[in-house]
Amino acid sequence: MRQSWKIFIRDVARLGRVPRAWIILIGLIITPALYSWVNIAAFRDPYGHTNNIKVAVVNEDKGANNELTGDIDVGSEVIEKLKKNDQLGWQFLERDQAEKALLEGDVYASVTIPEDFSENLVSMLDGKFTQPQLVYRVNEKNNAIAVKITDTGAKGLDKQITAAFKEQVATVAAENVKDTGTDFERKVTRAMNNTSSAFGETAQEIDGNRENLARIQGKLDAAADSTLGAKSTVADVSAALGDAQTALAEVSSLVEQAQGGIGDFTDQTTGAFVSGASAVADGTAQAQESIADVTAGLNQAGDRFDYATQRANTAIDASAESIAQLKALRDSATLSPQVAKEIDDAIQRLDEGNESNRQLVGNLSALSKDTQAAADNLQASAEAINQAAADTKATSQTLRDTVTTAVPEINRAMSSLSSTASALSSTLEAQKGTMQEADGLLEGVAQQLRATKDTLSDFDANLLALQDSLRAMQGDVGSLRAAMNSKVVQDVTGLDAEEIGKFFAEPIELKTETVYPVDSYGSAMAALFTNLSLWIGAFVLMVIFRVEVDKEGFHRVTVGQAYLGRFLLMALMVIIQAITVTVGDLLIGVQTVNAPAFILTGVLVGLAYLSIIYGLSTSLGHLGRGLCVVFVIIQIPGASGLYPIELLPNFFHSIYPLLPFTYGIDAMRETIGGFYGNHYFKNMGVLAFMFLLFFVFGLLLRKALAHFNVIFNRELRDTELFDYENVQVVGSGYRIADVIQALDSRSGLKKDLDRRAHDWGYWLKLVAIAGVIGVVILIVVSGLLPDQKPLLLAIWTAWCFLIIIAAVTLDYLRISLKQSAELVTLDEDDIKHPARIGADSTEGDN
Repeated sequence: MRQSWKIFIRDVARLGRVPRAWIILIGLIITPALYSWVNIAAFRDPYGHTNNIKVAVVNEDKGANNELTGDIDVGSEVIEKLKKNDQLGWQFLERDQAEKALLEGDVYASVTIPEDFSENLVSMLDGKFTQPQLVYRVNEKNNAIAVKITDTGAKGLDKQITAAFKEQVATVAAENVKDTGTDFERKVTRAMNNTSSAFGETAQEIDGNRENLARIQGKLDAAADSTLGAKSTVADVSAALGDAQTALAEVSSLVEQAQGGIGDFTDQTTGAFVSGASAVADGTAQAQESIADVTAGLNQAGDRFDYATQRANTAIDASAESIAQLKALRDSATLSPQVAKEIDDAIQRLDEGNESNRQLVGNLSALSKDTQAAADNLQASAEAINQAAADTKATSQTLRDTVTTAVPEINRAMSSLSSTASALSSTLEAQKGTMQEADGLLEGVAQQLRATKDTLSDFDANLLALQDSLRAMQGDVGSLRAAMNSKVVQDVTGLDAEEIGKFFAEPIELKTETVYPVDSYGSAMAALFTNLSLWIGAFVLMVIFRVEVDKEGFHRVTVGQAYLGRFLLMALMVIIQAITVTVGDLLIGVQTVNAPAFILTGVLVGLAYLSIIYGLSTSLGHLGRGLCVVFVIIQIPGASGLYPIELLPNFFHSIYPLLPFTYGIDAMRETIGGFYGNHYFKNMGVLAFMFLLFFVFGLLLRKALAHFNVIFNRELRDTELFDYENVQVVGSGYRIADVIQALDSRSGLKKDLDRRAHDWGYWLKLVAIAGVIGVVILIVVSGLLPDQKPLLLAIWTAWCFLIIIAAVTLDYLRISLKQSAELVTLDEDDIKHPARIGADSTEGDN
C-alpha cells in the first residue's frame, strides 16, 4: 500500500511541475460538467414554452340551429377560445395557407374544423347523432417531441370543444328552468285546482253513467220481453205454415179430381154433353171454393208473417239501441282491464245475435212475399177457371167443335195450379226449419241479454268504487295544496345558469397532490445528466491518462501496486469532477432536499463508475474502453433515465437491474426529490458492491492478461496508426510454463508448440464458421419475429463481441506461439536469465 501511495504522490508531483498540464486538467474537470449544466439549463422548463410551437387552425364551420341551443357556431367559439389560449402557438389560417405551411415545416401540425361540425355536434339533440370530427394533420418529419406536444394539444382541443358544448346546452337549459320558475307556484296551484275539479267532475259523470246503466238495464228487460214475444210469434207462424201446407194439399187433391173429371168429360163429350157440362160446372164450383179457402189461408199466413216481422224488427232495433248506448258508456268510463274485457265480450255477442236476427227477419219478409205471390197465382187460376166455365156455358153449341182445343187448355191450367201448390208446399216446409232456427236464436239472444244485465250490474259496482276513490283523491289534492313548500320555487328561481353550465362542462375537478415535488423539468432530469457527466468524466480520464505505470524512481513495482497507485490518481480527478458538476448543478438552480448529500452522492457514484471503467480499461485495453462506450449507450435508455422502464422493450426490462445507472440515478433522485425509507442506502449499497467487484475484477485480469496486453499493444504499435501503451510487465514476455519446459526438454517444447499450432488452425476455422452461421441464423430469426428486433439486436451485438474476443484470443495465441518458438533456439543461460528476472519481479508486497 505504501508503494501505491508513493506512485500516487509521484504522479501528482509530476502534474504540479508542468503548468501547461493544468489547462488539460481543468478541461478534464469542466468539460464533462458542461454536459450536465447545458442540458439542465436547456431543459429547465421546455414545456413552459410550448406557445412557440406553431399549429395552424382552419375554421370552415358554418354553424347550426337547434331548438334547445338556438343558433350555435362552435367553430367561431373555438377560435375565440384559442385566441386566449397560449398553450400552443395557434396560427389562424385559410385551408390553402395551412396546407402550405404544414408541408414547408412552418407549422408542426394543422387542425381543421369542417363546415358541418356544429351541425353534427347538435345532431344528438335531434335523436340523429352524427359523430363530429376534427381533421388533425401533423408533420412528423419536423420533430418527434413537437409531434407529441401537438398531439396532446389536439386532444385537449377535442375535450375543450366537448366541454364548451356541454356548458352551452346546460346553461340554456338552466336559463329555461329559471325563466319558468317565476310562475311555477301559480301553475302548480292551478294544476292542483284543475286536478281537484277534474276529480269532482269525473265523480259526477260516474253518477250520470250509473243512471244510464240503470236505463240500459231497463231497456234490456224490455228487449228480453220483446224476445219472448218474438218467440211466440215464431210459434204462431210455424202453426200457420202447417195450416197452409194442409190447404195446399187439398188444392192439389181437388186439381187432380178436376183433371180426372175433365178427362171423363172429354171421353163422353159426344154422348153426354149435358152431364159433362154439369160435371164441369160442379168441378169448377168446387175448385173455386177450394181456391178461395187456400187463398184465405195464404192471406192469413201473410198477415201473420208481416206482424211477426214487424215485432222482430222492433225487438232488433231496441237491441241495437241498447248495444249502442252500452258502447258509448264503455268508451266514456275508466274501467279496469278485466271489467272492460267482459263488457267488450258481451257487446260482441249481442252484435252477433242481433245480426243473426236481422237475417232471420229478412227470411220472414221473403217468405211473406212468396206467400202473397202464391195467393195471387191461385186467384189468377180461379179467375181462369171461372172464365173457362163461362165460356163453356156460352159456347155449349160449339163445344163439340172446340173440345179438342179447350179441354187441353183447362188441363194445362189445372196442372199449373197443381205445380204451384206443390212448390209452395215445399217452400213452406223449408220455412218451418227456418222458424225453428229463429226460435233457437231468440233463445240465445235472451240468454245474452241476461248475461249483459249481470255484467252491467258488476260494472255499476266498479263505478261506485271508482267514484269513492276519486272523492278520496280529491281530498288528498287539497291536503297537498295546503302543505306545498314555496322554498322549492325559490330554489328554482335562484338557479345560477352559468355555474350549472360550468359544472356540466367539467363535472369533476381533479385535485392534484404532488408527492416529492420537483420545481422544474431541469431538476427532474438532473439525475440523468449528472450521472452521464460522471461516466463521461471517468471515461475521458482513461483516454487522456495512461493506465500503465512506469517504474521511474522505483526499484520494483508489482502489478497490484501499480494498479492501485494509478487508481488513486484517477479517483482524485473523479472526486474533483463530481464536486464540480454537483456544485455547478446547485448553482444553476437544481433542486435538492439535502445539498451535502447531493454532492456526496455525486462523489460516491463517480468513484463507482471509475472502478468499472478503470477495471475494464486496464485489463482489456482498447477493448475494455469500447465496452465502456457500449455500456453507456445501453444505459441511457435502459436505466429509466428518460422514460419509465415499463415503456421500453422486454430486453431493457431484463438488463435494467444490472446497469450501474439504474442505482446511480435513483440514489441522486432521492437527494433531489426527497428520501423514502432506506431506498437511498439500497442504491448506494449496490453501487458499493459494483465498485468492489470491478476493482477486484480489474486487478485480477490485469495480472492474468499482462502478456496478452503486451502482445496486443505491440500489434497496435506495428500499425503506426493506433495509439498504444508501453505495458509495464515485470519479467520477460515468455510464458513461465514454456520457459520451464524449454529448460527441461527443448525437443518436447517443439513438439508441444507444433501440436498447439495445429489446434490453433482448427479453432480459427471453427470460430469463423460459428460466427457466420450465428449471424445468418439471427438474420433469419429477425425476419420471422419482427416484434423481437430489439432483443435480437442485443443478441447480435453480444454474438459479434464474442466472435471478436475469440478472434483476438486466437491471434494472441498465434503471437504467443511465435514468441515461444524463440525459446527453442536460445542458449540455456539466455533462457535462465529471463526466467530468473520473472521470478524476482513477482516478489514484493502489494
